[in-house]
Amino acid sequence: MILGAIRRRRERRAAEQRARHFQAQVQQATDMAITAAVRARLSEPVTDLHVVWPLRITVGDVLTAAREHFALEVTEAAAAMLRHRLEWRGHAGWGDLVTDA
Repeated sequence: MILGAIRRRRERRAAEQRARHFQAQVQQATDMAITAAVRARLSEPVTDLHVVWPLRITVGDVLTAAREHFALEVTEAAAAMLRHRLEWRGHAGWGDLVTDA
């Protein structure tokens, strides 16, 4: 009886740790995708000071980063994490942000 309780507690803690690890990996993949989009925007040549290149980032960019760096297949978590991280990093208020999240 006591061993069963210990086993259940270990399994529950292991599941919680896997969930936290998964969230951390999705968050890191999202940050990588945002950083790549910001760097791509900043690398565009300036030909006219009145033309501002939009910041383009899609859920597909997050999915690609998660697949390439962590071998993760995420779907609905990517869009929610992209919205969250854009807000957290301050990019959500940019008028030239183009995203599908």
